[in-house]
Amino acid sequence: MEKKVLDKREEVINLLKKQKIREVKDLDAYKLSICHPHSAGIDLGSRELYLALSPEIAAEMGVEIVHRFQTHTSGLTSCRDLLLACGVNTVSMESTSVYWTTIYEILQDSGIEVCLVNPKKFRMVPGRKTDILDCQWLQTLHLYGLLRGSFHPTSEIASLRSYMRERENLIQERSRFVQRMQKALTQMNLLLHNVIDDITGKTGLLIITSILKGERDPKKLAAHRDPHCKKSEEEIAESLTGYYKEDQLYLLQSNYDSYLFFEKQLNAIDNQITKTLQKFPIKKEQKEVRPDNGKKGKSGRGKNSIRTTKNLEDILFHITGADLSALPGLRANAILQIISEVGIDMSKFPTANHFASYLGFVPHNKITGGNIISSRTDRIKSSAAQAFKKVIPSISQTDTALGSFYRRLMPRLGKGQAIVATCRKLAILFYNTLAFGGQYVEYGEAQYKQKQEEWEKKKLAKLAKKYNLALSPNIE
Repeated sequence: MEKKVLDKREEVINLLKKQKIREVKDLDAYKLSICHPHSAGIDLGSRELYLALSPEIAAEMGVEIVHRFQTHTSGLTSCRDLLLACGVNTVSMESTSVYWTTIYEILQDSGIEVCLVNPKKFRMVPGRKTDILDCQWLQTLHLYGLLRGSFHPTSEIASLRSYMRERENLIQERSRFVQRMQKALTQMNLLLHNVIDDITGKTGLLIITSILKGERDPKKLAAHRDPHCKKSEEEIAESLTGYYKEDQLYLLQSNYDSYLFFEKQLNAIDNQITKTLQKFPIKKEQKEVRPDNGKKGKSGRGKNSIRTTKNLEDILFHITGADLSALPGLRANAILQIISEVGIDMSKFPTANHFASYLGFVPHNKITGGNIISSRTDRIKSSAAQAFKKVIPSISQTDTALGSFYRRLMPRLGKGQAIVATCRKLAILFYNTLAFGGQYVEYGEAQYKQKQEEWEKKKLAKLAKKYNLALSPNIE
């Protein structure tokens, strides 16, 4: 018990040593200084917008400090014209729902820098909570450079992000109607899900369409069995001996039509995503061929993959200038989901650790009284983080270095923490590949285990030296 306390104390001391402590002679450098003299603050809602100018600018121009505008397009353009007339070059505002998007683009197109603030970082407002006070407080904080703007991608990435998020919504909506189809079949005692893994596969859809056309013979329905099905025709026929009901047949037809509608919508949005990618500026010439990463022979297409005749991995290679598909577990769908959220330009993140922290893969240590009271990761809702987490189960089954790393941590830390730790390593690899354009080289599980053994030997030698002991090899 005492050893654990001492080890914890040493960890806390090492963390505190990394903290920057102010010295008396440097106190002048920590005084608040004006960073953005020509700044303004905006608090907006669904119906009206409040704009707060700097008191110095308002006095010089002979106008009021706080102005109110309607959120119609004419009101937003009037707000922009006032800012330009007053010489304001930077504005801070909250990212309230989706109301900020239009005024953000209007100000950006006018050459005004917009500092988009997360409302969670702006909750502690002194005094009563009103729109007039909020916009003035935003302007004051921005004047002294105390606000940090949220990450916002370029217009091309923003368009891609809209398509990818809508595509995810379509997939979720489609799955609801698949469940309703299965419920209708079950209520007619057609236990198709017991013999087929996916009722929307080739065999399942053929059987459902035959039922809707009026076929009731189990043997004829089972004849639609694909040769790749594990169950035999006799087993499928036994599960398709049902008790048909008129109301459930109607619901099955209705939900099947809805399923086909969402399939059509997915095909349309996939076509739009492909067209959008082809408009991106490229970093690699079209004639340059993507290096062989050992995945070309493996199938990367699934039921939810983007439907296109183009090779998305080749398109992404020319756009990003790096072969991200060479990373373990990452294929075109996952890469697109990550890029649509974080963009291609990694210069917004100073280091790979900053990128991993942005995704919520880095522990947030809270130290008080010389003890670490919490080291949990931040709860961040990010589609990019979810994309990394989705590929970890497939990585855990491979003989890659990352797969071996996950299997080493999982028994000791548990599945949840092992997934986050593996995601952090994968995010760092993603950042380095995209930022520096190098080709990822997989060393495999054997070399990873060899390095781990060497590290353990060094650790044992260090402990033996600390306690004046000698290591002797096992003669057996």
